[in-house]
Order: sequence, then structure tokens, then C-alpha cells
Amino acid sequence: MLRYLFLTALLLLSAVQTAWAGDVTVEKYDIEVPKKFMVPYTGRYAAQFPDGFTIGVGSGMTYVGRAADGARVFYAITDRGPNADAPKYELNGKATPSKMFPAPDFAPSFGAVRVKDGHAVLSSLITIKDARGRAVSGRAIPLGSVGATGEVPLDDSLKKLAFDPEGLDTEGIAIDSKDKRYLWICDEYGPFIAKIDGYTGKIVKKYEPGKELPMIVTTRQPNRGMEGIAVTPSGKVLAAIQSVCDVDGNIKKSKATFLRLVLLDPATGAVKQYAYPHDIRNYAQSAHAMIGDLHAVSDTQFLLVERGKNADGKGRIPIYLIDLAHATDISNIKAKDGKELETVADKGEVEALGVQYVAKTRLLDIKEYGWKPAKAEGVAMLPDQRTIAVTSDNDFGFTFKVVDPVNDADGKPVTKAAAYTVDASGQVKYKGKPVSTHIEFTNTGTRPQLWLFTLPKPVTEY
Repeated sequence: MLRYLFLTALLLLSAVQTAWAGDVTVEKYDIEVPKKFMVPYTGRYAAQFPDGFTIGVGSGMTYVGRAADGARVFYAITDRGPNADAPKYELNGKATPSKMFPAPDFAPSFGAVRVKDGHAVLSSLITIKDARGRAVSGRAIPLGSVGATGEVPLDDSLKKLAFDPEGLDTEGIAIDSKDKRYLWICDEYGPFIAKIDGYTGKIVKKYEPGKELPMIVTTRQPNRGMEGIAVTPSGKVLAAIQSVCDVDGNIKKSKATFLRLVLLDPATGAVKQYAYPHDIRNYAQSAHAMIGDLHAVSDTQFLLVERGKNADGKGRIPIYLIDLAHATDISNIKAKDGKELETVADKGEVEALGVQYVAKTRLLDIKEYGWKPAKAEGVAMLPDQRTIAVTSDNDFGFTFKVVDPVNDADGKPVTKAAAYTVDASGQVKYKGKPVSTHIEFTNTGTRPQLWLFTLPKPVTEY
């Protein structure tokens, strides 16, 4: 009887699991989202989402501290909101990339996640607002503007939506080291960096390519801009371009040996750039390497999450301790032929130009400790310097697929949305001919997750 009661109690503790793998202790939480924080949805597939979309607050994270009741508190941030792939939009006679926004007025937001008594709960939510105090949306910024991804925003009926000149696809969050009232966020569109008022969510200062940031950051692959951000004890801001920059329009063949890190000094406006060497031997293509997030350990040391699929198709999510102390500022360094360094496929050739890459030390691969979510997009470290927190992006609890696909010339179903086009009336076409194909949403019920990995010694001792 006692054994039965013990097993029953274990089943009831499903909200959190603790496991030991080697010398690493792992805590696993689903982030509980109260109904008041769900994203309202009244569109075409609303019947499948009676409570709306499950908000995704795992796109970036930072540790706040202990609450009076002992809860561990984190700030976590969403991305641009519910979105899905869509057919190319027929704009002025040209098939233009597009993206669906089923909740088009959703404002990127951040909130406090409290971890206590076996639960991780989203306890607050603040929308991000522009300098005028207007809530920004996650819709694409206008075509042709600096940092535009070239995408047309559509609703879930494939009708064109308005662009948002202030639109943000937020991906990282960090607390200012000089004044805890202020937060720093980064974005994938521009990509942009912004300082915001943590009490109101209002943008205090926005840093843009071609102004405060170097123009080369606009060569980021669409929707792979600034993916992580960290603030050093001295107040400098480090942001990471998620993937290899597409400097020559030939990204699928890129052999680039590094991803760009951008270090901003808000006090002086000075900007430096560094080459983070991704694990090129593990990927089928250099373009597949991605950074998930950053966390400052010191003025030169940071935690960095790298993620992507190996050449064999298996996922990998290692966390590194990186160090900029001896790394070279590559802002004004070009290849021998005058092209950008991303065009050089040999690391030794880059080093021969006087470039020292960012140093990196592998701490662990969270996939080896049971990590199940597809994405790891937020990282933070607790004051013990041993416990690393990681959050996942749940894609707002839904997935999508192409329904009634046509067959191509070989008789195979065409399941990629971008292989189709859609006109202003919402009519989907394949090779110019109207078809009944459409995009359908399904409720996955997936919640963002927060895992804590406690190492046997401080990260600086590795």
C-alpha cells in the first residue's frame, strides 16, 4: 500500500522532474500560462483554439533574483507572435515572400516567470511599446526600409495586412547592469537593439543598422537577425547574429567559418564585431549553424547556446563558455580580395589576416541530458555560477500544414507553402493556376519549457 501511494505521489509531481545524469542535476518545468495571458484568436480556425494561442515566452530569458517568498524569478520574452509560412504574395505582378499572422495585433511582450514549489508560472506580462507609447506589433516592417525581411504580412485567410514600421521580432532580453529598471532587447527583423523601460515596456532608445549599428548586420538571413543579448557588469551590450550572414546572396553554398557577435558600448556609441567559430564540421551546410541566446558571466566571458542539426540530421544543442578577451575586432577587416570575411572558407586563411576568433569551452550539450523541445532560445545563469537555465520556444502552441496539396511534375505532393502564390483575393495558385490548396492550423497545446542544469562546479572553472 505504501509503495502504491509513493508511486501515485510521483505521478502527481508531473509539473517538475528532477534527474541526475553524471554530475549534472536537471530540473524540468512546463511554464504554466494563466488564461488571462493567452493570445486572443478569432480567425479561421478559432474553434480549435477556444482559449486562444498559448503565449510563447521562451524566446529569450534573464535571471532577476529571489522573491520575498523564495521563488526564483526570471524575465522571459516572446517573439513577434503567432505566425506561419504562407504562399508568396502576388505584389505588383511579382511573387513576394510572405508570412501569416493569425493574431495580427499581438504585441511582443515580456513577463516574470516564478519557479517555486515544483511549478514555473508566468505571473505578469508587459507589452513592448514604441517611443510614443504605442504597442508595437510583430508584423513585418515595410518593404525597402532598412532591415526589412522582404516579407508581406498576411492574415490566416491569406489577405494582405498592413506593414508595421515599428514592428519587432524580439528574441532576447537582459537587465541593464547600471540601472535595473531598464532592460535590453534584440530583434530579428532589422536587426535592431533597444533599451526599454522595464516598468512600462516603452522603448527608450532604438539602435538601428546604418546609424548606431553597422550595416553588415542587415545581411543576416531573413528572420535570423539578433537572436541573443547580454549586458556585461560594466554596461556593454553583446548581441549575436543567429546564423551566418548572407554577404553575397549565395548563402546555401556558404562555407563561412563564423557567426558575428556585435558589442555595443551605450556610453560612447562604440561598436566592435567578433568572429564566433561555429562547429562547422558538424553541419551539412554552414548556414545551418545557429545561436540560441547569450548570458554575460563577466566583462569578457559569456554563456552561448549553439543549436542546429548535424549532417546526419540529429539535433545538437551545446552550451559554451566563450571569451572575447583576446578576440579581434573584425569591423574593418576584409578578405584579400576585398570581400567580407564570410566568403573565406578556410579558418587558417582568416587567421592569416590577423583575426583571432572568440575562444570557446564546451560545458555540456543539453540534448545529452534529455532536452526534448526542438528549440532552445533562452539562457540565463543563477548566482551560484553553476546553474544554467534554458527556455524553449513553443511556437504559441500551434502548428500548420499545407492541405490538399497539388502534385508536381514527378507526381509528388507539393507541401511547402512558398511553392504556391496567392493573389489579393486570397486565391491560392500553383504555377499560375487556381488550386484548392490552403494552410491549416492545429492546436498542439505545447507550453514553453524551462529547464535548470546544475553543473558540479562553476562555469569559470571549466
